[in-house]
Amino acid sequence: MDPKALEFLLLCVFSVLAIAAGYLSRERGWLREETSRHVHWVTIVILWSAGAVFSLWNLAPEPANLWVLVVVPLCVALPAYGVLPIARAMKLPRQRVGVLALAAGTSNSGFTLGAFLCYTLLPSPGLLERLTRDGTEPRTLTYNALAYGVLTVMTMSAAVVFLLFPLAYKLGDHGKGDRTLGQLILGSFLDWKAMMFYCSAAGITLAYLRVPYPQVIHDWHLLKILFYLGAAGAYFGVGMRLHLSELRPHVRSHALIALIKFVALPVLTGGLLFAATRTGIVAPPPPLMVQSLLLLAFMPSAIQTVMLSNLFHLDARMASSVWVVNSLVFFLIPLPLIILALRWL
Repeated sequence: MDPKALEFLLLCVFSVLAIAAGYLSRERGWLREETSRHVHWVTIVILWSAGAVFSLWNLAPEPANLWVLVVVPLCVALPAYGVLPIARAMKLPRQRVGVLALAAGTSNSGFTLGAFLCYTLLPSPGLLERLTRDGTEPRTLTYNALAYGVLTVMTMSAAVVFLLFPLAYKLGDHGKGDRTLGQLILGSFLDWKAMMFYCSAAGITLAYLRVPYPQVIHDWHLLKILFYLGAAGAYFGVGMRLHLSELRPHVRSHALIALIKFVALPVLTGGLLFAATRTGIVAPPPPLMVQSLLLLAFMPSAIQTVMLSNLFHLDARMASSVWVVNSLVFFLIPLPLIILALRWL
């Protein structure tokens, strides 16, 4: 088996075990379900934030990177708002319409899936051969692919705040003591959980200032360690919130989100990238960015679907169901096809 494929398989097995451990810890009464909030806090504020700095610090500073800031917000807004009339035609309650909008607009592009896939699968063998003809080290390309994944999820997170927070706020139920929309938007950037956003900005700044990348990060495999620790924290917390009885009642919603995530969104992303290569506004996106964004376009819904459903008083149990089923479908159908297709590119 290819070493990169084996590495990804190991992370998948590790992640499933983490979900099972979190689920059992709640079912057996070892930990309370609410403990997952603390687990996710440590994961986001410490582990993912450190990984964001190390990943983006290694990104080559190019004007073409700005295309991420154009493509990703469109891939957040268009699916999220496009699903609204369909969800309403299905006669779903307002809170469930909000869940589908969040599921359609967010993608698991970060360290727990998308970015790690970029790290392990990209560049494809054909592209690797072309890009290394000028003496570029394969390791540099691998880390650039990872950086594109992290830059994508950071851009998505910012877009979610400004584009989806108002929608989720409108569709949710709110009590008298709840914060206003403006307070939620401002608070999202002042909260400790925004640390990953600021660490990403620090990593980009270090890259553009051309501050030397510490060799110790490579030598000690610090990014891989952060990948596994981050996956453990994220998926253990998910397992603590998982209720298997909620997986069946939302078959139509599962089918709709699968169609959006695995068909409509890749087509939309491909169209945007094709248009970007034909415009003269800035430099066209480099081939490795194109591969990275196309790969990330197939990612299932993000765990933010569940977290924001809790925050905005939407149907959180339905959100957990949609997230779990959409992730399972991704691993069963799109992922094997992606791995097969990359062998021919």
